[in-house]
Amino acid sequence: MARENSATKWLETGYSIFAREGPDGIQIEKIARLLALNKSSFYHYFGTLEIFYELLVQHHYNRIDMAMKDAQEARRLDPDYLEIVVKHKVTFMFQMQLTRHKNNALFSKACSRVNQKMDESIILLWNKHLGVIDNDDLSLLFLGFVRDSFYARVSFENFNYYFLHELVSGAKRIVEEIRQRRISLRKFETVKSF
Repeated sequence: MARENSATKWLETGYSIFAREGPDGIQIEKIARLLALNKSSFYHYFGTLEIFYELLVQHHYNRIDMAMKDAQEARRLDPDYLEIVVKHKVTFMFQMQLTRHKNNALFSKACSRVNQKMDESIILLWNKHLGVIDNDDLSLLFLGFVRDSFYARVSFENFNYYFLHELVSGAKRIVEEIRQRRISLRKFETVKSF
């Protein structure tokens, strides 16, 4: 039991550090100091840093599953889904680090897998929020751009409901503006054809 608890402590601490600092923050000596453990216990539990990263990614899959389970309760994107995202801040920050470090094959694969899960969990709420009907492909493409903007701009300091609200409100304004311009263009073309 103590062995399992120590290994879990290594993973939990490593997960939090990765979420804040990315793979550069995963330093065995630093984690050992934080846990007040001998760094040799790391090698005892995990063997190599590569195995540790694989287990961190598996831990991330479990954390995302918990977040997506909570997301099933959301009735609206804003505020329901956004509040769930804030509740799972560390999980989403870990995902952000995976995104920023996609040059690593393990991280790239995990990033894609998790993004797909998130897309499946949010598409109905996203479409409803944007007022998009029967165009999931285009909607998901736009969601990818908004998500990339989120990952490029987010930090632990600004990750809160207000930040997320501004992001999704901006996305909605873009869709509404495009819709209005298309209507105006159609009216202009109709008038011009007379």
